[in-house]
Amino acid sequence: MSYFEHELKVIFGESENLSADTIFSGKSMVSDIGGDLRAKVRFISAGIANQYNGFRLSIINRQQGEIDCETFLFRDIIGLKNGYDPHIWENGGEAKWYGFRPTMQEYEKIQSKVEEYIGMYSDQEFTHDGGYTMGM
Repeated sequence: MSYFEHELKVIFGESENLSADTIFSGKSMVSDIGGDLRAKVRFISAGIANQYNGFRLSIINRQQGEIDCETFLFRDIIGLKNGYDPHIWENGGEAKWYGFRPTMQEYEKIQSKVEEYIGMYSDQEFTHDGGYTMGM
C-alpha cells in the first residue's frame, strides 16, 4: 500500500457516508454514492511539483462523465502548520507530511468538509425531524 493510499484510508476508511466497496488506489479513491454517481477524491499538487496540498473531488455520472468538481486545499480546512501550507511531500520515491503530522481531529475536519460536499449528490433519506441520513 502506498503512503497516499494509507492516508486516504486514515481520512475516509471508516466513513459511514461512503460505500463499503470504496476503492483506494495510488493517490485516489472512488466510492459509489448512489445510482450511477461516483465520488472520486485524489491528492493534488496545486502549485509546486511533488507537494500535495489538497484534494480534487470529482462527482462522476457513469453514463455522462464528470458532472462537478471542487478543490479542497488543506490550509483552507486546517490552517497553516508551522508557517507552511500543510502538504505531503514526495521526494526520492518517499512521501510524508512536511513539517507536521495531522491530528485525528484535523483528519476528521478534512473528511467532514469533503463528505459535506459529496452529500449534496449522494442518495439521501429524509427524516421526520427535518434532517437527513445518507442512504447507501
